[in-house]
Amino acid sequence: MARIGLFDLIEPKEWKFPTHGDVVEAKRRAQRYLSDHGTMEGAEFQIEEFVRQWAIERLISGYGYPEEWLGERVIIEEPVKMGSSEKQADISIKNSTGRTFLYIEAKSRGTTEAEFKEAERQLETYLASTHTATIGMITDGDRVKVLRKKIDPNDFEYITDLPSYGLETKYKAQLVRELPPEGTGRKTGLQVLNEDYERVLFDCHSAARDVDGLHSDEALDEICKVIYTKIYDERQTTKKEEGAAFRFQTFGASNASELASNIRELYEEARNSDIEIYSKRIPDYERSRGVFKTQIRLSDAALFRVVERIQEFSLIDSGTDVKGRAFQNILGPAIRAGMGQYFTPDPIVKLAIGAVEPKADDLILDPFCGSGHFLTTALQHVVANQAASLSDRDLSEFKFFHLHGIEKSDRMVRIAMTDMMLHDDGHTNIRNQDALLSFDNYPDIIALRDDGRQDPAVFDIIVTNPPFGSIMRQETMSMLGRFELGYKKKSLPLEIIGLERSIQFLKPGGRIAIVLPEHIMKGKSTSFVRKWLPGIVKTKGIFFFPEEAFTPYGAMVKTCLCIFQKLKEGEEPKPDESVFLCEVENLGYEATGKPKSGSEVDDAIGEFRKEVSWK
Repeated sequence: MARIGLFDLIEPKEWKFPTHGDVVEAKRRAQRYLSDHGTMEGAEFQIEEFVRQWAIERLISGYGYPEEWLGERVIIEEPVKMGSSEKQADISIKNSTGRTFLYIEAKSRGTTEAEFKEAERQLETYLASTHTATIGMITDGDRVKVLRKKIDPNDFEYITDLPSYGLETKYKAQLVRELPPEGTGRKTGLQVLNEDYERVLFDCHSAARDVDGLHSDEALDEICKVIYTKIYDERQTTKKEEGAAFRFQTFGASNASELASNIRELYEEARNSDIEIYSKRIPDYERSRGVFKTQIRLSDAALFRVVERIQEFSLIDSGTDVKGRAFQNILGPAIRAGMGQYFTPDPIVKLAIGAVEPKADDLILDPFCGSGHFLTTALQHVVANQAASLSDRDLSEFKFFHLHGIEKSDRMVRIAMTDMMLHDDGHTNIRNQDALLSFDNYPDIIALRDDGRQDPAVFDIIVTNPPFGSIMRQETMSMLGRFELGYKKKSLPLEIIGLERSIQFLKPGGRIAIVLPEHIMKGKSTSFVRKWLPGIVKTKGIFFFPEEAFTPYGAMVKTCLCIFQKLKEGEEPKPDESVFLCEVENLGYEATGKPKSGSEVDDAIGEFRKEVSWK
């Protein structure tokens, strides 16, 4: 039975909010009822306020909410905006910043089943329209129903009761910014992740998955939103004086629902801040980057568990290596759960980056970036090989302005952005778009030019693994950008269009590493591709992989890594130029994904660098 208990008639002289207009009017009606009947008994069947006042009293005496919250955080007739209309909720309970996290709707006793059902629908509307509110109660004094908003904000389930006041938490102290000793480089004073705590993100992912019954990829998506929120809070708090309290914490919340409302509000603030800041410098930023518009879909209980686990650790002070490994701990299960088509194995990514050798002054793009693995590896490569010789400003400029990605799936863009943030940023340059559309869709890429031309060929390096297997029909290709390889073709594999589009983004003299099905470089049916390539690029090298290269990630096609350099303006093809060819038989893992000793990747990179010049 719900803690609200059985209905008890409260005399009007004891009602809360005695000066509120609706309460004053209800008192007048109650007095008239007393005059007509000589008793207040039965008045609750005609006057709804009796039921609301009973519910308010039980919030205090039964659920433990502080009486001093009345009028401040427990409100009656709270306006709820729903599109162009506005209604008033009977009772609203607010978090510490004034955002509702719980609604109660009261009906007079004896209301019909149809009227009660209509009130329930009204409560659902309130919850659906309010990001921070997830739980509500509807009661007529006899019937009590408690609703919880499910993962889909328009879907609800019944639960046994409202959350009571009072939160049992492992972390009793308030988390505030504490300046550590000089020279540590830390800004927050929070604990840093190290090898002992690498599983923190994995624990968060497990909590989200287990509490809410999510698939691994769904749980990963939600954890990305939480990480995004926490990084925002840390960055905002480090702008304040020592002793400033973090908002991303369980301390001070009355229960899991209030804590969840605090985090949802903080998330909303983070995404609005992102859009406000970056829209000023990146054309059409909100349309192409606004992937964090999607609400946090975790339940209050799951979100509480996640926050409690991660709150004491800093995501901006921790080293990028340990953060990268921690994120891979949750990315791995999601890949095995069905996201393999978005993933390129580490050794192949390492080989691609090792071959093109990115520098801090290079503009780099992955037009089919998936989880952003090529970009984070390029970032790691530059930091490892150039950081010592770069100023802080130059390194920051590379991280924030030189790493770019395009990805069609909004979920994958959130994952890629999160991974980039954990590598100390670059997330603002990941676009949620289709890389094959007309170049009119990329005004921000055109804006990277400084010569006024409307040519998207601005990148020094392209590293990518375009999708394999899909066949593009002529009617579909006609809706995309113009492709020379599609001329007079009734259909074309997506990877061939992806190859041409990748080269279109590359500036003259630029270099590209692209994963392709092996048959493109060997098969008879794709000879037209090989005839087209020499007029556009020089083939610098091809690394051929064993059939099991992509087997752990759900693909059975033989692949190769092609290294090209785009011809410079006025440069003529040289048909007799040598091409570095290499069979990489051991990538360091078996067909099952299990590690395998004797990887040939480092040797392959070394041999390529000995024989190939980028001049």
